[in-house]
Amino acid sequence: MKNATLTLGILASLAAPLLAQESTDELDPRKLEVVNKLNTMRVSVDFTATPFEDAVAFLRDFSGLNIVVSGDVAQKHSADELKITLKVKDLLLKSTLKLMLSGRDLAGVYKDGVLLIVPKDKANSAVNLQLYDVRDLLVKIQDFPGPKVELVSPSAGGGGPLTGATFTLEEPKSTITEEFIVEMIKTNTGDRSWDENAGASMNLANGVLIVSQTRKVHGEIKHLINLLRQFK
Repeated sequence: MKNATLTLGILASLAAPLLAQESTDELDPRKLEVVNKLNTMRVSVDFTATPFEDAVAFLRDFSGLNIVVSGDVAQKHSADELKITLKVKDLLLKSTLKLMLSGRDLAGVYKDGVLLIVPKDKANSAVNLQLYDVRDLLVKIQDFPGPKVELVSPSAGGGGPLTGATFTLEEPKSTITEEFIVEMIKTNTGDRSWDENAGASMNLANGVLIVSQTRKVHGEIKHLINLLRQFK
């Protein structure tokens, strides 16, 4: 009954939008610099049928960021398909880059100090490994009724005065099981990626959840685990 109530509470909370973005305190200094420039720098551009690499080079020189176009982009699109026609004034660098990429099914991902431009499907399927310590969710809690007490008689037949008692301590009960955590995560995060993304996996051993998933899904998992802690 406890798990059923917990499930209903968590599912209600998950109706709200999930925050898939990483908080800035989790970023390394180089990544923080990239994020800050994307969110604060403003740029004006006037591209007319400009080759994609030239447009990217302009943003690279303007921002000082290491912006690199993956070789997969040229394999997926012809040079003419990638040409940029865009005119904006005093627009955030992030928004300008998004306009350049969105119509071509491209995305920017951070990797080792570089803002790498890749096909969107590659960005969505890229996975990384993270560990989640969930031992606190698996701590067994002693049930409130306490020990079972039975008064006993010294004689084998049970007759005579009661001279003692036996105490039986019930095995502590776990409010959340390993199976419950794994099932909740797979059901409420990642949509179909657990089945469709070959790199996605999850194992729970000794209270540590070992997950290989995309950055977006890792954000959803963190959100769900925090909800589990609230409803514990």
